[in-house]
Amino acid sequence: MREEARHERQRETHRALYERFAAGTGLPIEQPSEPELTGTGHYRQSLAAAEDSWQEPADQEAPDGEGTDTRFLPAQAAAASDAPAFAGHEDAAQHYSHEPEAAQQAAVLSGDPHDDQAAQAAAAGKAQRRKRTKRKRNLVMLATVLIFALVVAGSVYFVKSVLKQFNPDDYPGPGGAAVEFTVEDGWGLKIISRKLEELDVVSSDGLFTDAVADSEAQSKLIHPGTYLLKKQMPAADAADILVNQRPDKVFYIGLKANMRLDAAIKEIAKGSGLAEKDLQELAKKPQQFGLPASVPSLEGWLHPGEYRFPLNADAEEVLGELVKATKASLEQAGITDLEEGYRTLKVASILQAEARTPDYATVAGAIENRLDPGNRETHGLLQVDSSVIYGLDRYSLQFSAQEKQDASNKYNTYVHTGLPPTPLGSPANSAIEAAAHPESNGYYYWVTVNIETGETKFASTYAEHRQNQAEFRAWCNQNPGVC
Repeated sequence: MREEARHERQRETHRALYERFAAGTGLPIEQPSEPELTGTGHYRQSLAAAEDSWQEPADQEAPDGEGTDTRFLPAQAAAASDAPAFAGHEDAAQHYSHEPEAAQQAAVLSGDPHDDQAAQAAAAGKAQRRKRTKRKRNLVMLATVLIFALVVAGSVYFVKSVLKQFNPDDYPGPGGAAVEFTVEDGWGLKIISRKLEELDVVSSDGLFTDAVADSEAQSKLIHPGTYLLKKQMPAADAADILVNQRPDKVFYIGLKANMRLDAAIKEIAKGSGLAEKDLQELAKKPQQFGLPASVPSLEGWLHPGEYRFPLNADAEEVLGELVKATKASLEQAGITDLEEGYRTLKVASILQAEARTPDYATVAGAIENRLDPGNRETHGLLQVDSSVIYGLDRYSLQFSAQEKQDASNKYNTYVHTGLPPTPLGSPANSAIEAAAHPESNGYYYWVTVNIETGETKFASTYAEHRQNQAEFRAWCNQNPGVC
């Protein structure tokens, strides 16, 4: 309320001043009461300065014969005489209401040191605030950019991981273990691709479906039947095997290395459904499979490995395929003469039974040294336990002293010089290769001193060999039930 009253008195004062100026009296204006006007000091200084600036020399006449008192008239009033008497008094009131502000500006322009310092301090503070604001703004912008980059990177990683789940990478190949896959009547591409993924033949049913679509085969059909595939195959390789092929029903046979003839025949009969008796009879007729007359049976000739045959395959076809694989292994080792090959199979079967794969070539060299009739260590005797137990039709390495001297055992290499009559089982490719290319050394003895690790020690004299045997017996005493 007081503020409104003050403004009203200012407006009245201004109207009185304007009326006196219009009348040309030029009389001074009554000063407002101090209690009602704030900032009176500034007001009085400003008014005095204004009066001083408006005074002219006494001898100078105003233009157009007007008195000097008309200098207080506004320019608009002189230009427009028909304007209302109080036109523009609101603007004048506003001007005087902001008088303290103008006074402050005038003080700054007048060069007051206190005001200059205040202005400089205000400007410095303002610049400092702007600098801090700019620095904060830059930090906020940098943090925003970093957060945005992290969000984008995380989103990209998440999207890639999700896409990889729905579209996994194809297997590089060539594949692992063999898998028999049977396509049943009525199975479509969706069922087949899903089954292949479940068996881990392909990494994704979608990849296999695409591979079938991209196949260059004239027909995209997959016929019912049993196919031999592999674990973790490239989808395109699986499609090449399955698309537009007409497989016959097959049976599967798997033979392990060092398997004796009787055990191999049982395994073949079990997998094929062929009569074991027929297989045994054929195994006694090796010449039907192109082997020399010196070969009494197919012992050693049924090559270890995995095979698949049509359901209508007979016993001769099955055994013939296994013998063919052994001949191929001998040829790969550089042996084409089957007589020489038969001797190689005997040595290889001993290696398979007596030594570890890394020691095959070393043991093969020691065997050749023992087979030399002029050697003074064994005098042509092999003295291998694996041959003795084969003749005893046992698998345990333990036999008595009497059995060790039994000459009726044709496989007793402690009594009979030279190689045993037949191989002791079916050797693998690595044993055949070592037997065909033995290491040249001066060893005559070897013994495995640690059955668990397979550590084998070699000796050139029987005295050294006895020390190695003592080490083996000590190990057996510490591990009862193993030896």
